[in-house]
Amino acid sequence: MDYSKIISFIEANIQSLARTYSEQLIKPEHMITYQKLEASKIIAREEIVYGNLVNWLKNGASNDEAEVLFEKIGAERFNQGFPLTELNYALIITKKVLWNAVGQEKELFKSLNFNELIECTTILNNYFDLGNFYMTRGYVNELFRKLDISDKMSREEIHKVLVRGAFDDEDLDKSDFVWRHV
Repeated sequence: MDYSKIISFIEANIQSLARTYSEQLIKPEHMITYQKLEASKIIAREEIVYGNLVNWLKNGASNDEAEVLFEKIGAERFNQGFPLTELNYALIITKKVLWNAVGQEKELFKSLNFNELIECTTILNNYFDLGNFYMTRGYVNELFRKLDISDKMSREEIHKVLVRGAFDDEDLDKSDFVWRHV
């Protein structure tokens, strides 16, 4: 499949996508760690994520490339003290920002038939889904590596790195989700 239109769109809008992401990332009250970062740092990190999406598409959308990138991010964020829940939610926001922007550009998909549209949608979603999987794996592997070194971690420390975030139904912003339970 030819991804040149979506690649060109992302490349042309990478700064705008990253700024929108930054604005949305700091709104939820459960994104405490991200809220401590300067906007310029958040934007720079997000430009890298979208840049890697472009490279991933250009190189054939290989799972191996996603694995290396996102496992590294997961391990880095663990060492920086980010809770896993915030990492996962941040990537959900990345995906949401992209789909909202793409949704405004109907011409991107006008020439695609139904099967091509489904394939393109699936490939883009795979990037984020693989990202969450590999980021979580990198994060947890780093956690266990640190546990092997110290062999001690309190219940509170485990809770802090894995659980802190919005899990209560009333805490979640329902507009962030495009799916609904049936």
